[in-house]
Amino acid sequence: MTQIAFIGFGEAAQSIAGGLNGQTGLRLSAFDLRFADAAAAPALERAAAERNVEPLRDISGIAGADFVFSLVVGSATRSVAAAASPHMGEGAIYLDLNSVGPETKALAAREIAAGAGRFVEGAVMARVPPYAERVPILVAGEQAAEAAERLNRFGMNLEAVGTKPGQASALKMIRSVMIKGVEALLIEALSAAERAGVTERILDSVGETFPGLDWRQQADYYLSRTFEHGARRVTEMTEAADTIESLGLEPNMSRAACRTIGAAHAAMKDKGLSAADGYRGFVPVLARDLKREA
Repeated sequence: MTQIAFIGFGEAAQSIAGGLNGQTGLRLSAFDLRFADAAAAPALERAAAERNVEPLRDISGIAGADFVFSLVVGSATRSVAAAASPHMGEGAIYLDLNSVGPETKALAAREIAAGAGRFVEGAVMARVPPYAERVPILVAGEQAAEAAERLNRFGMNLEAVGTKPGQASALKMIRSVMIKGVEALLIEALSAAERAGVTERILDSVGETFPGLDWRQQADYYLSRTFEHGARRVTEMTEAADTIESLGLEPNMSRAACRTIGAAHAAMKDKGLSAADGYRGFVPVLARDLKREA
């Protein structure tokens, strides 16, 4: 029997657990601080029960797990690794799937190395839903190939890309410059287009320049991500900028994307919007409430 313990039981962990649920020879558990929160616990416990995941009330409950998946906010990456390390069993693999740069992954690796566990870092290369356990994940570390081989037996989609922690996250962080850059460009261009009264013409024109892409669909997707996860995406882009700096380059575009996405997320918050509103709902709010920096 293989046991996987999640640390953090948010959207990504729930989706992966849902896909793994029912696999023969697999047990699932999860530790999340919200299990101890009277307001948040009932919904989280229902989500766990629906996926046959055992809720853990204390992080010490990960003891005995063969794999520990860390899926927490980026800023907690190192502290969570430090808290988990004393409870890792001999030879257990700690798979850090957080969206942070190579330097932060290296710090987490050192924390795990202080205990009995082994560290593998992973970069999740697509939004987890709707892929669930099949979401593409790049992994790096001395045990990366072993982790991929063992977890792929349960239907996961891991690819080992190196033996040094940080190699997978570097790939993701550099890719994020492109992906979040497109998001920031759409925010700026469509907000300006709305003020000028030419939003639909802009989307038509971009569609002609890049045939094969539905730019209205792209705008719906990217702006919904800004609306729902803007704060998290700013954290990831800050890590991406730090990665670019560590390579001796100036992260001009990354820092600009951070500011643009952060401002847009703040502008859309508490306006009665939902992720399903699409660009037609988001853009008028952005055009009205985004302000030029003083």
